[in-house]
Amino acid sequence: MKTKLRALGSLVLRNLKIFLSDRAGVFFSLLAPLIVLFLYLLFLKDVQLDSIKAMFEGVPVDEQTLDNIINNWMLAGVVSVACITVSFSAQERFIKDKETGVIADIKSSPVARPVIDASYFLSNLAITICICGIVLAVALVYVAIAGWTLSFGDVVGLIGALLMSSLSASLVTGLISKAVKTSSQHGALVGIVSAAIGFLMGAYMPTSIFPTAVQYVTLFVPGTYSSALFRELFMRGAIEDLGGLSEQAAEAIEEAYTLKLDFFGKEIGPKEIAIVFAATIALFALLWAVCAIVGKKRAAKKS
Repeated sequence: MKTKLRALGSLVLRNLKIFLSDRAGVFFSLLAPLIVLFLYLLFLKDVQLDSIKAMFEGVPVDEQTLDNIINNWMLAGVVSVACITVSFSAQERFIKDKETGVIADIKSSPVARPVIDASYFLSNLAITICICGIVLAVALVYVAIAGWTLSFGDVVGLIGALLMSSLSASLVTGLISKAVKTSSQHGALVGIVSAAIGFLMGAYMPTSIFPTAVQYVTLFVPGTYSSALFRELFMRGAIEDLGGLSEQAAEAIEEAYTLKLDFFGKEIGPKEIAIVFAATIALFALLWAVCAIVGKKRAAKKS
C-alpha cells in the first residue's frame, strides 16, 4: 500500500511539475476564464441590464440592486464554466503522454494501472481547483467593489461548490479524454466544448428563454447543477434585496436569472440540486472504476 501511495505521489508531482514548467500554458489557462469575465462586463452586462430594466419600466426600483443581480449572475456563470473548460485544457498532459508513447512506458513499469489513472485524475483536479480558485477570488473581489451582497455562509458555500464542480469536471473530462488520441483532436474538442458548454448549461443567457424541450436537455448536461449551485449562492442576497417589489415581479426576476430547474412540473430547489449533483459525481466515479477494471483486464490479456 505504501509503495502504491509513493508511486501515486511521484506521478502526481511529475504531472504538476510539467504543467507548471510551461509558464505560458499556466498563464493562458488562467487568462481564458478571465477574458470571458471581461467580455461579460464589456458587452453582455449592458444587454442584460437593459433587459432587466425593461421588466421594471415604470416601477420604482434601486438600480444598484439590479446591477448587483446582473453582476452576480454573470460571475456565477463565469466560475461554473471555468471549472469545465480549465479541466478540459488541463487534460493536455494526459493526451500528450498518450501521443508520444510516454504513458506506454509508464504502464510497462511495475506501477498498477489504477494508480496511473488516479495520478492523472488527481493532478487534473489540483490544477482545476487552483486556477478556478483564483477565478473565484477575482469574482469575489469584483463583488466587493461593485456591491457586496454575500453572507459568510454564501462564501463558504461557493468554496464548497467550487470543490464539487472541480471534482465533477475532472471526472467528466477525464472520461472523455480517454477516447482522445492526439493533441490536435484535444485542441479541437476544447474549442468546441468551450464555445458550447456555457450555452448548454445556461451560463451565458437565462434558460427561461429556451424552449421547454431544450430546458429538459440541459438537466443532463455536465455542469448544469454546478451552474445552478453557483447561481443560488451568488444571487441569494441580491434577490433578497428585491423584497420591496411585488411578489410577482420578484418571482419573474428569480425565474429568469437564478436557473430554477423544473423537472416535469416538480421544481428542484438548492437541496435537491446538491443531492443530484453529488449523485452525478458518484455516477462518474463509478464509470471511472468500471473503465479501470476493463482496462486492467485488457492489459492482462495482452500480457
